[in-house]
Amino acid sequence: MSVEDAPPEPTVVVEEVAPAVSVVWLNRPDQLNALSSTSMAELGDALRTVGRHSRAVVLTGRGRGFCAGGDLKELYPLLSEADVDARRRQMRAFQEVVTAIRSIPCPVVAAVNGVCAGAGISLALASDVVLAGADVQFHPTFTRAGLIPDLGSLHLWTQAVGPRRAKEMAFLPEPIGAEDARAAGMVNRVVVAGQALEVALELADQLAAGPSAALQMIKDIINREDQAGLDASMVLESYAQAAAFSTGEVDEGVAAFLDGRAPRFGTTETEGTP
Repeated sequence: MSVEDAPPEPTVVVEEVAPAVSVVWLNRPDQLNALSSTSMAELGDALRTVGRHSRAVVLTGRGRGFCAGGDLKELYPLLSEADVDARRRQMRAFQEVVTAIRSIPCPVVAAVNGVCAGAGISLALASDVVLAGADVQFHPTFTRAGLIPDLGSLHLWTQAVGPRRAKEMAFLPEPIGAEDARAAGMVNRVVVAGQALEVALELADQLAAGPSAALQMIKDIINREDQAGLDASMVLESYAQAAAFSTGEVDEGVAAFLDGRAPRFGTTETEGTP
């Protein structure tokens, strides 16, 4: 088989590190594990599969980053060229990955390494416990691309840090260091840089040795307290993000992102209404 004929690398890899503990790896290291439509579907499927037989799951990313958010090189053409209803349906499909993290019947520990941006923050905050290396930087970057936070971000951020801080994160997409994220309520523990996975596996072993039925009920009850709010937020989000892709601002924001420059919003050419 030639290199050209070789099957593509899976975008998500599952590793069973113990009889009851699985690691789910985001596996696009060359793209800092940016989320494509394929990787979101594969991640949802992987989580639902391991949730049926694992007692604890660790979610992490290969290489230098946990997840750089949505892969705009793929997602922008996919969404901008579709009609608004098709965009909304696609957003609802993407949101299933958040539902999968929250609904599988065992604890999910996010081991956040390196860069965690955009929708990657949602994956972390949807998890049950979040560990971050001391060098981690969270980048809530949506508005730089003329978009709203998605994958349940606005709800998950608000639950983690409160409405005022969540608005600040969404309005002013400035980097948040690991210790500041812990103080704000986004992270449970900050660990030595490069050791997030090691510590997460130790915690997963503890959780796997615990009473699985009780842990599942604890997760279900706590999540149920705000599930209706998350569901409602994601429905509104799907309409809003679909509309955002109709604006000139998102065209400018994505172009600036791909060009590696600051966006120039507010000019005649980029003004628009959903």
